[in-house]
Amino acid sequence: MATAYLSVRYIDSQNRTTTRRYEMAEQTLLADYITAASGFITILESDTDLGVQRVDLVIPAVTAGFAGVAGSNVDVGATFTGELVDKDGAKASLKLPGIPDSKLGTNGDVPIAGTIASWLALFEEDCNFMLSDGEQIETWVKGALDR
Repeated sequence: MATAYLSVRYIDSQNRTTTRRYEMAEQTLLADYITAASGFITILESDTDLGVQRVDLVIPAVTAGFAGVAGSNVDVGATFTGELVDKDGAKASLKLPGIPDSKLGTNGDVPIAGTIASWLALFEEDCNFMLSDGEQIETWVKGALDR
């Protein structure tokens, strides 16, 4: 398959957490990764006094991305707010880092139409991506520049 990572979230007796990522050797089958991860956790238990809250197997889906644009800035972002599916008007938000100035409206607002609408649609009902807790958006309400 591919090189994968095991992401382990530890917790201490004061409820503080830390996450560590461990690179794994390439395996043939997904089941082989899961077997290796289970064995890792079994052995780890005898070597740490921390608890383990969560173990995630991370297999990179895309090995090539795209380059950043000149002048891009990870400190600039936008937050989009929408109403959740079947939650009686309850709202949730989604952040988009590095939003370019060209996507902003004339007064600094962030429209939920145009090319951004295609990205937002990925988190709508019956689509492939979800917000935290498995929630999806029924209707996007607004976008705002993070300040």
